[in-house]
Amino acid sequence: MNRKLMVALPSLAVALFAFTASAGSSDDYNISLCQQAVKTQIKLEHDKAGVEFSDNKVNAASSGAARVDVSGKGHFTRHDGTKKHFNYTCTVDTSASRVVNASFTKTD
Repeated sequence: MNRKLMVALPSLAVALFAFTASAGSSDDYNISLCQQAVKTQIKLEHDKAGVEFSDNKVNAASSGAARVDVSGKGHFTRHDGTKKHFNYTCTVDTSASRVVNASFTKTD
């Protein structure tokens, strides 16, 4: 194998790993922004609700220039102990690091 290529491969692998890690971190940040906005909406309707999100049921996908759509599932427990499940969606403006819309729908 070409000596220059052998030297360059480890650097390329490190760069690729760093890019992948930062992409995941970016998704985590956008998901967190979305979930915080949804939690705020739920607490406006159900003041003392405990809100939990299902981390294994979250999707984040680019929806154009500087926009990410986030969707997922969760549940909240009302003050009387009743548990309600919901689906949520958000659009995050990544250039401004803010949620431009957020909504949730109770599923039961």
